[in-house]
Amino acid sequence: MELTKESIQSKNFIRNYENNMIYIGESCYKHDILISNDSLVKWELGNISNLSLDDLSDLFKLNPEIIIIGTGKKMIIPKREIIDEVNKQGIGFEYMITDSACKTFNILLAEERRVVAGLHI
Repeated sequence: MELTKESIQSKNFIRNYENNMIYIGESCYKHDILISNDSLVKWELGNISNLSLDDLSDLFKLNPEIIIIGTGKKMIIPKREIIDEVNKQGIGFEYMITDSACKTFNILLAEERRVVAGLHI
């Protein structure tokens, strides 16, 4: 049996996250981003500690099966109303430091899951 390494087809594979910068493809981002299998936009986020349902509205529009929130260098737990609303919509929801969120996003991307991440630098 011959083993081959499967390559990730998405242009949005996160190559690295360090020093408050996210490297995707040939680009470097120094601001918060919303990223999915096939889209990437600047995330207009105020204070991650005050995350609201309005901050997630663009993520919901992408019809994800899983939402990941990268909360920066420290873990911040979203408000109960956010967790409840995401669960009510039947969407998986994870929140973690941004470094871990980038790694988790790539794993789910490789599995061809409909994943959307809001990454706070």
